[in-house]
Amino acid sequence: MGASENLLDLDFTSYVPRPSAAGGRADARADGVIGLRGPEQGNNLIFYVKPGARVAVPLDATALVVEDDEITRRVLTNALAAKGLTVRTAADGKELQQVLRVPPLPALILLDVGLPRVSGFRILSLLRQHPQTSAIPIILVTASAENRDIAQGLALGADGYLSKPVSTATLHAAVDRVLGRAA
Repeated sequence: MGASENLLDLDFTSYVPRPSAAGGRADARADGVIGLRGPEQGNNLIFYVKPGARVAVPLDATALVVEDDEITRRVLTNALAAKGLTVRTAADGKELQQVLRVPPLPALILLDVGLPRVSGFRILSLLRQHPQTSAIPIILVTASAENRDIAQGLALGADGYLSKPVSTATLHAAVDRVLGRAA
């Protein structure tokens, strides 16, 4: 993408088939676990945040949650609001495109990989290529915990990778780390 292109030119139109869900729906338990699925799901925990200095962002900065499951989106929103962030949401790439058109740009994006119509990996790649969004910290929060998925996410420029289910405390630690805040 050329430097003269604006946010309205982000291409979120590629179709990526979504694998069929084999289990229960995402949920949050009382103990602060986000993205809990059916009993067939493993409890893999991947918590990776790229090393490097970040400029601390204001406490009331805006975060964006891109998650297609309504319950998980709501729980992630509440967890970020508890950290003092103003939170906007999108359920897919099309909604993300609309949200990015309205200032301010987010200081942080939590991005699911398994989105309808277009993969979170594709969205990550496009955000990293665009001059206005390339430096926004992005944490992938996803049920995809295979080594190849983690490697792909980090190679595309994710600042963090969290595997669902994830505890609220772990999410908060990752957010603090990528935003340059003391935990």
